[in-house]
Amino acid sequence: MKLSEKALLYRELAKLVGADFHLDRSIDLMLKQQPSHARRTWLQGLQLGLKEGKGVATSITDHCGAFSDALEFALIDAGERSGRLGDAFSHLARYFEAWDMAVRQALGAMVYPLVLAHLGIVLPELPTMVTASMEDKDISLSGIFMPLAILWLIILSLFLLWRWLSRLGAESAAVDQWLSRIPLIGGVRRHWALARFSQVFHACLLASMRMTECMLLAGGASHSGMLRHAARDAAQRIAAGETIAGAMADVHGFPLVFVHGTATAEEAGTLDHEMNRWAAAEAIEAGDAVQRAAQWLPKIAYGLVVMYVAYRIITMMTGYYGGMMKQIESL
Repeated sequence: MKLSEKALLYRELAKLVGADFHLDRSIDLMLKQQPSHARRTWLQGLQLGLKEGKGVATSITDHCGAFSDALEFALIDAGERSGRLGDAFSHLARYFEAWDMAVRQALGAMVYPLVLAHLGIVLPELPTMVTASMEDKDISLSGIFMPLAILWLIILSLFLLWRWLSRLGAESAAVDQWLSRIPLIGGVRRHWALARFSQVFHACLLASMRMTECMLLAGGASHSGMLRHAARDAAQRIAAGETIAGAMADVHGFPLVFVHGTATAEEAGTLDHEMNRWAAAEAIEAGDAVQRAAQWLPKIAYGLVVMYVAYRIITMMTGYYGGMMKQIESL
C-alpha cells in the first residue's frame, strides 16, 4: 500500500472513530467509497477479523499483515488497550502524511539531475550523428543506448541495494549504525527511528502496559536495529529492577540527551508527556533532515553529471583533433 493511501486510510478511520461511529459502521462507510484495491483488501481483512470476534490489533495482524508493519501493530494495539483507538489512527495518519511528503520531496529534488544525466549522455553524441548523416554513413546509436542502459542499471542497483540495506538495518545493529553514518541520509534515518520509538512508547504508556512491554514494542516499531537491540537489553535490565533511564543509560543505542530527558521525566512522573514531546520534536527534525538532503543530493548529482559531460566533451574533442592531425601528417 502506498504511503499516501495509508495516510488517507487512517485519516478517514480517525475521523469516523473520533465522531463515535462504531468501527463496523466506519468500515462499511469506507468500503462504499470505492477505495483502491489495497485499501479495500485491508478494510475487508479488518472486517473479517471483527466478525470472527477478534480485537482490532489481532484482526490486522492476522488478515492485514501484508499491508501493515510493526509501527502500525504497536500503535493500534496500544490505542485499543487504552481506549484511544481514534488517537492511534490520528498518529498513524500524521506519520504517513509526513513520510509521504518527505519521499515526494526527495524524488522531486532528483528529477532535475536525472534529466541532466540523460542530456549529458545524448548531447555529446549529436555532433557525431550529424557528421555521419552528412557523410552518408550509418548512424550508430550504441553510444546513446549503452550509456543510458548503464545509467538505469546503476540507478536500479542502488535502489535495490538501499532497500535491502534498510530492511537489514531494521534488524541488525551493526548495519543500522553504518547506515546512520552516511552523510545527509543517516540523519533522516536516526530522527525517524527515534520519532517512531517515542510515539509507540507514549501510546503504550497511555495503555498502562508494563515498562518491559513498552520498551520491546517501541524498539520493534522503530525500524532501527540499534534501537531494537538497545530496547531489548534495556527491557532485561528493567525486569531486573533498574529504572527506565538507568537501563537506557547502561546500553548502547539511545542518544544521551534522550536518556537525560527520560531520567528527569521519570523522576517528575511526566514520562508520557516527555515521550510525546520527543515524538513531535524528532518528527520535525526528520522533516528538516529530509529538506537538507533534498537540497544537497541534487547538487552532488548535478556535479557528477557536469564532470561526466566535461569528460565526454574532452574525449570527443581529443578524438576530433586527433583525427585532423593524422590527416595533416599524412599530407
